[in-house]
Amino acid sequence: MSLKKTPDLYEKLIVQAWDENGRSWIDAVRDHGIRSPGVASRDALLAAINDHVQPNSRVLDVGCGEGWLVDLLTRSGSRAVGVDASRELIEYAQEHRKGHYVVGDQSDLAKLGLGIFDLVVCNFSLFGDETVRRCVMSVPQMLTPGGVLIIQTLHPMMFSGNEVAKSGWREGTWAGLPGDFGEPSPLYVRTLADWSRLFSEAGLVVSRMLEPASENPTSKSLIFFISRCVKTDR
Repeated sequence: MSLKKTPDLYEKLIVQAWDENGRSWIDAVRDHGIRSPGVASRDALLAAINDHVQPNSRVLDVGCGEGWLVDLLTRSGSRAVGVDASRELIEYAQEHRKGHYVVGDQSDLAKLGLGIFDLVVCNFSLFGDETVRRCVMSVPQMLTPGGVLIIQTLHPMMFSGNEVAKSGWREGTWAGLPGDFGEPSPLYVRTLADWSRLFSEAGLVVSRMLEPASENPTSKSLIFFISRCVKTDR
């Protein structure tokens, strides 16, 4: 796949890739227990979530996929909602998982009428540029006072090599996942500085960051963002 594509086309290719690979992803989760790129990243996410949920907490999982996290949270007593642009993944979740699921574009979260939440989670689900910007910008109006946004994403330094890290589109990969996957989703990689600017623009502030250990130091490392909604004059 050539990298000489327009931003709009990249955004469309993300949706297309998940539409085409939805069944393979479901099979990987169902048959092989795939949850995140690694056990450490999954465990770090769950530990962070546990710090911010109480019985009956309202939780929104943005880019929920086939619903494993919403199912887990629902069984643990949270009122969890999952939203994903892939109809196939949502239909699987509605049939096989507990919780509430909605087909929807993450760039139009506020328009989905989902209500407000104590916690919003984005677990390796923010692949785009403008779609992600719009998603993050919509989060403050969907959080309760004191509500928290948790984002787990790929560490930008893994894409920089010996070069100065900079934001931009990169090729995605299904490498390491079991199953018959087709063309991967591209992804827009942000530097820490650009993440910080985006959060600030949205009226959010980073309270802490975590870098979970990786099972393989030569593989993808991960970064963990925890952001709290702050009052702004916007």
